[in-house]
Amino acid sequence: MEVWNWTQPVDRIWKVVSDSEKGTIFVYNEKHELILEKKGLSKESVALIEDNFFKHVADNLVKKKPEKQYNNNPMYA
Repeated sequence: MEVWNWTQPVDRIWKVVSDSEKGTIFVYNEKHELILEKKGLSKESVALIEDNFFKHVADNLVKKKPEKQYNNNPMYA
């Protein structure tokens, strides 16, 4: 899950919560009212929106925890 601050041209800040695992994007206005809800998106769709939209217009407040990297090299197992 990632949380973004999306500053609007009229000095308002919207909060966006995106979750690629659940395939959801929620946008809340400055009064914490839900103004946009997208569900049933693929993991790839949410990642594409995050990479090509939110990273350019919003500030990321909470980043995903990095997945554990397992070493698949048998020499180090």
